[in-house]
Amino acid sequence: MRSALIKILYHEDFMLHRPDPYPHPENPGRLREARAGLSMLTNYVSWIEPEEGPIEAYLEAHTQEYLNRILTLANSGEVEFLDPDTYVSPGTPRAIRRLSGAVTSALDIVGRGEGPVLILGRPPGHHAGRGGPALGAPTLGFCIVNTSALLALRLWKHHGSTAVVDFDAHHGNGTQEILWDTPIFHFDIHQDARTIYPGTGLERRTGYQGTKVNYNLRPGAGDREYEAVIREIGLELEEIDPDYIVVSAGFDAYRDDTPFVSLNATEKTFRLIGSMLSKWSGRTVIMLEGGYSTGLRHGLPSFIAGLLGVFS
Repeated sequence: MRSALIKILYHEDFMLHRPDPYPHPENPGRLREARAGLSMLTNYVSWIEPEEGPIEAYLEAHTQEYLNRILTLANSGEVEFLDPDTYVSPGTPRAIRRLSGAVTSALDIVGRGEGPVLILGRPPGHHAGRGGPALGAPTLGFCIVNTSALLALRLWKHHGSTAVVDFDAHHGNGTQEILWDTPIFHFDIHQDARTIYPGTGLERRTGYQGTKVNYNLRPGAGDREYEAVIREIGLELEEIDPDYIVVSAGFDAYRDDTPFVSLNATEKTFRLIGSMLSKWSGRTVIMLEGGYSTGLRHGLPSFIAGLLGVFS
């Protein structure tokens, strides 16, 4: 059943993970872009400030050694780099604690069937594997802790059957690695893995009993190609009918969002993805992944509108 309201978990602490004085595409301005896009849905949004939670919650998804490395770099008092792509700042731990609290709040809401819930937070995480870069990827690709994987693990362990849908333009290699040996279905739509970072996700079905399902789109693909894939994922979801859905929501496939991606999706694609997931809207948790400009301003509100069944 579609909900006429989405609960958005947001806190200014998510802005504290920042690259200053270095220029970097993953910066606090992304959340300003997202909030600007969501302004068109004012009557359908309930804003909630999550409490802080423990960073140790992420031990369900990551190793202690990896979390210790993040905290050590953050405690240096200045911006440090985990790898050439991925920075840690003095404010990163506080942002992670707020993400941890948002996970608790989101699970409580969808556990009552009162979703959908969007965690409008950062740092993003779907490239972060258990101990850092995942599945042989060269870097962490801007990601720090894998909130989508943590959400999926907790829902599966404590609430019911769970599926993940990742429509970021890049393969969610960290999520796939963390969930590899679980029966959690992970559907991942991304640009052809041979043409884009992280170079993983080419296999159509992999992981535990083939539950990790990848869809590779050719560079230049747009709404037409997305429509066929969305229809196929919708049929698979209808068949398995999960109790809960976690969405890794990336909007970098939106036309001209970023020069690092060669896909041409428009509002039509993101609305269609939202509509496909609307059957489970009350039990859906969304985590923001990629998206840097036009994708956040236009793709994000279109996705939410499709999920809620408004402006159709």
